[in-house]
Amino acid sequence: MKKVVISKDILKSNLEVIKEKLYKENKEAKIIVVVKDNGVGMDLVQISKFLDENSVDILAVAVTEEALTLKENDIKTEVLMLSPVVEEDELEALIKNDVTLTVGSLYEIDLIKKILDKLGKDKVDVHVKVDTGFARFGFLYTNIEEIINVYKDYNFLNIKGIYTHFSNAVDQKWTNCQYSRFIKVTEKIKEAGFECGIRHCAATTTFLKYPNMVLDAIRVGSIIQGRSVVKCENIKKTGVFTTAVVEVKDLPKGYNVSYGNSYTTKKETKVAVIPVGYMDGFNLNKDRDDYSFKNNIISVLREIKRIFKDNSLKVNINGKEYKVLGRLGMYHAIVDITGSENIKEGTIVEIPTIKPFLTNEKIRREYI
Repeated sequence: MKKVVISKDILKSNLEVIKEKLYKENKEAKIIVVVKDNGVGMDLVQISKFLDENSVDILAVAVTEEALTLKENDIKTEVLMLSPVVEEDELEALIKNDVTLTVGSLYEIDLIKKILDKLGKDKVDVHVKVDTGFARFGFLYTNIEEIINVYKDYNFLNIKGIYTHFSNAVDQKWTNCQYSRFIKVTEKIKEAGFECGIRHCAATTTFLKYPNMVLDAIRVGSIIQGRSVVKCENIKKTGVFTTAVVEVKDLPKGYNVSYGNSYTTKKETKVAVIPVGYMDGFNLNKDRDDYSFKNNIISVLREIKRIFKDNSLKVNINGKEYKVLGRLGMYHAIVDITGSENIKEGTIVEIPTIKPFLTNEKIRREYI
């Protein structure tokens, strides 16, 4: 049985560490946990129920199906839709289910009004999105009057918050620039006589690197499972991929292993076959998505360095590392266990390199 084993105790401990760091900056600040992409690989419903029971303030999602799934599973915590929705049937379903929407253009607002009139509803909860230099969603920060008019002219919007997203949080100078743009927008809204609602711009990296940018809320995601770009003390990883050996055999010297005869045994070799391959998430990584000249050079240099390193895939069995031989299959791997006497069919295998958010959604997540 393949599964990702997740410790509730570690999740709870990580959440407490986050709360402690947050409340040092602002005792009233809210915690928004982003549970997009199947709960960042932790199973959308299970992680959301855990967070629902552990008093986070808002759960944020990226697509309509995620929001509706949470509502269908009786999640009580407020659900915030981070992406714009322009399909009328989807928007209608979100409004019917009291999902908090994001608005970042007048087109979206007009569409919301159309659906509200159709449903006979007076208001909908929303957060306003400001684009401070990402070029993704939201009102441009330079269009301050347009943003103020959202507060002034559209009384069917119950504006509960306003936010932006940083495009390169590790770059302090650029992040400070985006932050200043966002603060200027919120100050102009206040000067015009309106309450902004909760202001949030700090995702995980920003929260850890620039505590002054916490404002009224933070948005965190994979740090709950112990993974972040910036090191955070006392945060522990959870979400270990486990499976079991399905076959053990002794191969003679000169025997071909896996597709393409990609490996040939140099001596008598004992192998274990495990039912895990790249379709499960083994050896999958987020592909690079920047093909500028600079990053092409960096990529080439990295590949040259890899020539001189041991890049073999490894798994853990009984507390010891074992190498994968030959090419990884779609649903299998062949592991060199030569010299081991206590590995047999059914022995548990751990693959710590498979990250939960890259694990196939069909793999069961087991909370313990």
